[in-house]
Amino acid sequence: MGLVPDIDEHASRENAREVLRDYRRVARMAGRPLVDIKSPTITDMPKAHPFGNGVEIKLTDTFNAREMLERVDQAMSLLPTQSYWVLFYTYCTPEVLTGFEIAARLDVATDRTVEYLRHRALLEFAEAYPNQELLKFCSGGLLG
Repeated sequence: MGLVPDIDEHASRENAREVLRDYRRVARMAGRPLVDIKSPTITDMPKAHPFGNGVEIKLTDTFNAREMLERVDQAMSLLPTQSYWVLFYTYCTPEVLTGFEIAARLDVATDRTVEYLRHRALLEFAEAYPNQELLKFCSGGLLG
């Protein structure tokens, strides 16, 4: 038994896929154009969460959307270049691209190659996501 628990790769990939599927919608909610993706700014400053009336709720929703985008951007910045671009073209472009279109942009042979690369990239994204929130561990894999 190792120091690191075994990762349930299928469940972790699915968690990553769920977060990334929402990327376009959340970007619209946050008022962020998808063509302006840049490196995240990490801060440890405390954040206040307003509560109360409808305006405050809308502000909170916008803040939450922006925070989620920052977390995705942070994880994406830690990925190998090819994995970054596979996930970017799959989930972060303004228009939804087909596997063939992604293959052409990545200069790979087929959409099946893109699927293989995406399979690997989703697990890497789950590993890179802050606080290991997307990782699912196999039961019985913990020390003790």
